[in-house]
Amino acid sequence: MDTSLLIVILLLMLLLICFLLFYFFTQQSLRDITTRLNFALQPPPVPKKNSESIRRERAFAHDQLVLLEADLANNPRDDLTPEELASIDQISKTIRTCIAELKKLGDWLGLPFDFEWTDILARVPKVNALYRKAIAIETEPENSALAEERQKIGNSTGSISQRR
Repeated sequence: MDTSLLIVILLLMLLLICFLLFYFFTQQSLRDITTRLNFALQPPPVPKKNSESIRRERAFAHDQLVLLEADLANNPRDDLTPEELASIDQISKTIRTCIAELKKLGDWLGLPFDFEWTDILARVPKVNALYRKAIAIETEPENSALAEERQKIGNSTGSISQRR
């Protein structure tokens, strides 16, 4: 009986050792899989733009603005279409972004090589004039509504002071 008990204990020990080895290798495999998945699921790093590609993008936007100026010179008009206004807004956003990126990279050269948006817009006078006119027309109803509200507020406070 003594030997059978010893054999059972040895078998239990062997079973425990097998279980611990299985557990250890499973954990190690799961850790490796988790590491690989984390690495695979990470978004790729955004490649840095160099200053030449940023300047090329800015030049493309500037060319679109110059083409609009040439179109206005060939076909004079009194106002811009909504599509043209939207394209000017997009060009402005693109150029301002490019300028900010160049300044962030430390590759901003300044005048006479790099121009701010206001300098670029000043170099296309017809587009500048019509763009400012369109902005003034857009903000005019807002300004008149504010003036009417101020007038109403002024009238209501005036009537209160007259009552006293």
